[in-house]
Amino acid sequence: MRSIYDQEMRDIQRDSIHMCNLASETLQDVMDAVRRRDFTVVERVLEQDQRIRSMRMALNERVMRMIATQHPVAVDLRRLFYIIHLADEMERIGYQAAAIGRCILRTQYGKVLLLEDIYRMSERTATMFERMLASSLNESTDAVRNVLTMDDEVDVLYEQIYRECITRQSGLRSQDSDVMTAVNVAQYIEHVGDHIVNWARWWLYFVGEQDSDIIV
Repeated sequence: MRSIYDQEMRDIQRDSIHMCNLASETLQDVMDAVRRRDFTVVERVLEQDQRIRSMRMALNERVMRMIATQHPVAVDLRRLFYIIHLADEMERIGYQAAAIGRCILRTQYGKVLLLEDIYRMSERTATMFERMLASSLNESTDAVRNVLTMDDEVDVLYEQIYRECITRQSGLRSQDSDVMTAVNVAQYIEHVGDHIVNWARWWLYFVGEQDSDIIV
């Protein structure tokens, strides 16, 4: 029975990492689509978002079934609760990526304003994601805490983009759709950073080193 239990734990952890990889791929795909204005890629992103949602539901069901039938204790129980929250954050990241894709589909002409600034912001969140995944797998607490500080840079970039968009809009009599697209895309990327921060805090909670300020 113990071998079955251990195998199920390994399978759940493996599938949670697969979900992380798919969320990372989806985020990268949608930002590449923004830069190249590739609407076919956007359609794939929307499909990947649905896959992530299905994976989250299936993973949570397996975790809850394991808790109900195997009664894990101590570190295994904390790990399973961490995986539930991890899956939730991955689903939300997939949702933000899909929202960016829908913004692009609504803008069928021209270029996204402040594209280089927006792309730099997205690259920073992608780095946060990659470092968080590597750090959590390597169980590097200091590296995970460093991810938390990286989000400040994403917030600064978002504020810069937001202020520039407000300045551009202020000189117009009606709402400019291109300005709103830039604001919305930047905001969705900023939300991705928040979800990665949540992920980092849940991981720190799992290893027993999280302070009381949980969760964004």
